[in-house]
Amino acid sequence: MSQKDSYNRKKRFEFHDRSFFNRIKNSILLFKDPDLFEKDVVSRVLMEAGKEYLKQPDRWQRVKDVTYEAMGMAQLESGSMLEIGGRRNPRNESFPDFKYSAMDLQFVDDSPVHVTAGDITNCPEIPDESFDLIFSFDVFEHIDKPWLAGQEIQRLLRPGGVTVHSTLFAWRYHPCPIDYWRYSPEGLASLFPALERLICRFDYTERRRDVNGRGRSHLEPDLFGAFRENIRVHYAGQKPMKNK
Repeated sequence: MSQKDSYNRKKRFEFHDRSFFNRIKNSILLFKDPDLFEKDVVSRVLMEAGKEYLKQPDRWQRVKDVTYEAMGMAQLESGSMLEIGGRRNPRNESFPDFKYSAMDLQFVDDSPVHVTAGDITNCPEIPDESFDLIFSFDVFEHIDKPWLAGQEIQRLLRPGGVTVHSTLFAWRYHPCPIDYWRYSPEGLASLFPALERLICRFDYTERRRDVNGRGRSHLEPDLFGAFRENIRVHYAGQKPMKNK
């Protein structure tokens, strides 16, 4: 055995020895200190609970299911579609029977779809009753005047058309560029008083997910190890048909 191999082997044993004795020491401390033991048990339970959402359909699949559920209730199968805020991750491929358009606050050169630059809180350039389906995913928390967005969406929907929005009731602060709002189901529905409510509910799937951010968005853990109340809200409404 070379001198280098002998040195590496010695270091490897030293590392394992330290790891082993550290585990033993921590176990002894836990049993000597009931409070410390309780905290360790709680942290392990929370860690496991934070992984439960991985056993469920992912976030986009759940939002897509809600959208198709609402479309089924409204008997809407095809037509023209507007996605609000779709410049980076457009959902056009999930709605092949719709003529897809996207609106965002700015153009993106490398967007895979054509994006119209516009503001959903004030878009008079778009004619009334232009779309059969208006959709957004994680957008309404970033709209500064969501009540104006609700008015415009109601105007842009055709009679019988459906609007679907999935946003947040509880989630960590995430400005991109600004994080304005959180919604209860009733709060989100209140933005669309002229529509017939189809779906209005909480989604608790990711409630215990450990979301403490990464990179520049990293957040220091809170009392529970990170932000652990992650609750989503889904809303779908239909524009009533005009009286004949």
